[in-house]
Amino acid sequence: MATPSALSAALAVTALLVALTLTFADDEAPCTRRPVVFAFGDSNTDTGGTAAALGSYFPLPAGRAHFRRSTGRLCDGRLVIDYLCESLNMSYLSPYMEALGSDYSNGANFAVSGSTAVPRDRPFALHVQVQQFIHFKQRSLDLITHGHGSDVPVDAEGFRNALYLIDIGQNDLSAAFSFSSRSAYDYDDVVRKRVPAILSEIKDAIMTLYYNGAKNFWVHGTGPLGCLPQRLAQPRVDDSDLDDSGCLETLNQGSYEFNSQLGSICDKLTAQLKGATIVYTDLLAIKYDLVANHSAYGELLSSPQSVSQSPVYVVYSQPRSPMHVYVSTRV
Repeated sequence: MATPSALSAALAVTALLVALTLTFADDEAPCTRRPVVFAFGDSNTDTGGTAAALGSYFPLPAGRAHFRRSTGRLCDGRLVIDYLCESLNMSYLSPYMEALGSDYSNGANFAVSGSTAVPRDRPFALHVQVQQFIHFKQRSLDLITHGHGSDVPVDAEGFRNALYLIDIGQNDLSAAFSFSSRSAYDYDDVVRKRVPAILSEIKDAIMTLYYNGAKNFWVHGTGPLGCLPQRLAQPRVDDSDLDDSGCLETLNQGSYEFNSQLGSICDKLTAQLKGATIVYTDLLAIKYDLVANHSAYGELLSSPQSVSQSPVYVVYSQPRSPMHVYVSTRV
């Protein structure tokens, strides 16, 4: 098993690989091209989309660890997409639907918290986000064609050489297993029937973006669903499904299966789509390590109290990992 330091370094290595892919996609002035990133997904990538679209406000502690204020992120600090932007020496991505103060010169973020892959036409599903991007691109190119290029933040070359990040599926998977617990569906039904439908939408999004000029992709697998406080706080008959780290084994196994199939899809698309570079990253092991080895990533502020059948949230100060730690367990 990889050491905590090795796992925490995995994101940095992947970000570097992605940055190199973006920078050296062709031989044309690789050192002078402005990096451009377009992101699609849910709360794992949302930098303010929900706040802009629905007028939602996320007060502290959201944003407390880095920005010292609410930024619309469902996180105490920065997200993976933020660290990628920093590694590329570019500004943080502005939400696509933020009307005021946005800067799209380095791309746009279409991710919205709570988003899913299915059903595809529900706001703000992955398909809808991709359609928003297509509108953004077409409108940009139309303005350039009609002599308003100075008003357009991303030109044709920028769209062609941009990095397209997709991180979605966690909400779909969570909903599928929630439904299975209340119906005749079981684990095998979810894996055989629901997961392929979710992955089909992700595949369709990659192909749609590709046929609209995208060629550089970074696709994230889902995290350990069985470690989410939301799932651990739900009533259960007993703790027989908990692993040594206090996570639900069945749900995590579903996450592993989802990621395995998603990785295979990315491999097949890499071979199928000429000129495309698709970097797939399985974040499950990295995020699970934050739970399993949480003491390696910060100082425990207070010990959990013994509360029967209640979720206990353990917060660490001075986190030593790019991804701040939220640990949930049952005592």
